[in-house]
Amino acid sequence: MNKYQIIGRLYTIAQSRTGIETIRRIWVNGIEILPEMGCGLRPLYECGFSWGKTGGNLSYTTALTICLSIFREERLAENLFVCFKEDFVQYFPEGNFDLSIDLSAFLIKYQLRLQPDLYSFFCFSCLINSREILVYKNPLSGQVTADLSENYAMHILMITDEKTRKLNERRHRLIFRFLSRESYIVKGDDVDTVLQKVESIMSTFFWKSLERVLRAKYTGR
Repeated sequence: MNKYQIIGRLYTIAQSRTGIETIRRIWVNGIEILPEMGCGLRPLYECGFSWGKTGGNLSYTTALTICLSIFREERLAENLFVCFKEDFVQYFPEGNFDLSIDLSAFLIKYQLRLQPDLYSFFCFSCLINSREILVYKNPLSGQVTADLSENYAMHILMITDEKTRKLNERRHRLIFRFLSRESYIVKGDDVDTVLQKVESIMSTFFWKSLERVLRAKYTGR
C-alpha cells in the first residue's frame, strides 16, 4: 500500500542560443509529474527537478512535487517533503533511475508530522537550507506556537550515528536559546502574526551568529 514506483530520466536538448540543456523528468506510478506542481505551492524554491547529492534547491521542488503526487494533500506534502528530500531524493542516482520505494518505515519515523494540527511554512530568515518552520495550532484554543530552538535543531539527519546526532541537536537547541534569550517560543492568535515574529527573531539570530563568527575570526574571542 505504501510502495511507489519512481522513475527519473535526463533528456539532453540542443538549443541554438543557450547550447546544450538537460531536462529532468519524473514519473510516479507511471504518471508524469511536473515541477510546477511543487513550485506553485512553494514558489520560493526553483522551478525544476534535480536529485542526488548535487541536487541543490531543486531537490526541494522535486521532493515536494513527489509528495503532492503520493499524499494528495497539500498540508501533508508540505509537512513531509523536507524529510522526504533528506531520506530519499538526495540518495537518488545522479543519472537515470527506476526505483521502487516503500514508505512504511518513513511514515512511522515521521508520524509526528502527520498530526492534523501541525503546519510547515517557509521562512526567509531561517538559516537551515530548507528554510522550514513548523508551527502547531491548538485545536481547542486556536493558539499558534512555534518552538524555534527545535526548528533550529532539525534536519541534521545526515549524521547517521544516533548518539552523535542527539548531541548535535542538543547543542543547536542550546545555541539558539542562548542567542535568542527568551524569544525562542513564539505564540500568537493567528499564523500570520506568528510568522512575522519568527522572521524578525530569525533575522536577529542570523546577525548575532554572523557577529560571533566574525569576532572569533578577527579577534580570536
